[in-house]
Amino acid sequence: MRPGRLLLVVGVAIAVFTLDRVTKAWVTDNIPLGTARPVAGEYVRIVHAQNTGAAFGLLPERTTLLSVLSIIAVLAIVYYYRQIASSSAVVSATLGMQLGGAAGNLLDRVTQGYVVDFVDVGVGDVRFWAFNVADSSIVVGIILVTLALWYEEHRAAPKPAH
Repeated sequence: MRPGRLLLVVGVAIAVFTLDRVTKAWVTDNIPLGTARPVAGEYVRIVHAQNTGAAFGLLPERTTLLSVLSIIAVLAIVYYYRQIASSSAVVSATLGMQLGGAAGNLLDRVTQGYVVDFVDVGVGDVRFWAFNVADSSIVVGIILVTLALWYEEHRAAPKPAH
């Protein structure tokens, strides 16, 4: 990976990790556990939730397993993307998003045994699972890297002759 791309990966990862830490600390310090504050009426709320499972509440009470899987995921991301991140700034940035998010949630799991989730969206009693900056960064990073790789693959594909 070229030094400029590596700097982009590290810079984005640090930015995501820092934003994740700051937002989780603010929620922990300012919103009592289990309560919600409306941001956009009933549609978007800030809640204080503790998630012992994976993203979206999957695999509750599996902190050790999820910590090990998070470490493996970080290593796999670094290994897999080290070649393709060199060719694309977008791919490098998405790698940073995924690494920063994985590191933020991993730190929570290792130090607290749970992840602080706080973004709650939905209508009335129909709610999406609460999530945080790290979760958002991982999901958006995966979507963007998928789109970027798809675009690169189709751009490089030979054009059919007429």
